Amino acid sequence: MRQLEVALIGAGLIARFHLDAWTTVGASVRVYSTDGRAEELANEFGAKAVGSLDEALDGADAVDICTPTDSHYDIAMTAIAAGVGVVCEKPLAAGTAEAEEIVAAAEQAGVPLYPTHNVRFAPAYARLHELVAAGSLGTGTVARFTVAGYHPRPWTGHASARSGGILTDQLLHGVDIAYWVFGDVVRVHAAYQGDIAAPAPTGAIGVATVVLTHASGALSQVVGRWTATPQPPFRLTYRVSGTGGTVHYDSEWPQEIQVFGDAAANFGHFGEKPFVSEIREFAQGFLGGPEPRLGPRDALAAIRITQAAAESAWTGRAVELTVKGAAA
Repeated sequence: MRQLEVALIGAGLIARFHLDAWTTVGASVRVYSTDGRAEELANEFGAKAVGSLDEALDGADAVDICTPTDSHYDIAMTAIAAGVGVVCEKPLAAGTAEAEEIVAAAEQAGVPLYPTHNVRFAPAYARLHELVAAGSLGTGTVARFTVAGYHPRPWTGHASARSGGILTDQLLHGVDIAYWVFGDVVRVHAAYQGDIAAPAPTGAIGVATVVLTHASGALSQVVGRWTATPQPPFRLTYRVSGTGGTVHYDSEWPQEIQVFGDAAANFGHFGEKPFVSEIREFAQGFLGGPEPRLGPRDALAAIRITQAAAESAWTGRAVELTVKGAAA
């Protein structure tokens, strides 16, 4: 199998995770960033730094967009026009209209487009999807998903939240899982509370909550929290119940492996890293293998739901959605 040529755009923390994953799956990567950090990141992983977007795209099979959300549209559309496949960090675009344009352009050009919703690739969430798809939890399903992560204070203000923030960025992780597991969403009701004083025990300084009514009849609650301290940097939980039983997960649990002493504080997910699993599926897709477990229509669904959540939070009213496609 030939080596995949990837143009990685950005040199921040997410770009580092992606570059590590691309390197692990054997891709050849050139890195471009406007902040002057491309060369340092590329050298660390044995990649190549380039000086422009055009140079990065020249001869590439895929571009991997790891830049701020408001730059996704221009980079994606430039890549698609050049016939280059697209991997894009979530959310795909700053709003639904831009996301729809990107998806339409990729479909018209016949260019692969893969959004990076990495939580789908965590073993515990893949297993939940299997259980629900098999009917193991029965009917009358009710679910609660939580996502908590560290963000510095300037990111948590009211103005930041109105422009996206937790409602349309961090909350997307849980929204995407709820959509993936239970299917299309027909009603969204959300609330947001920001600039709070980090009450114990959660340490939250911004909280967003959304209740999703699925076309299947399932109900999902997704809670996102910005936390005041960087430890743990990211925490995920779910509790899903139906007539057939309940399944509960917390990323802070040791799972099948117990770790003691200083090592316990640094112990992460068991199994392959979600970023590596995700990038491996994308790489196989670009090289003609099976399609990944999520695609452009999933990115659109997540953005439509989170945009509806933002509208609901600011108006105080539920938002009805029209089903525009089935879940993957």
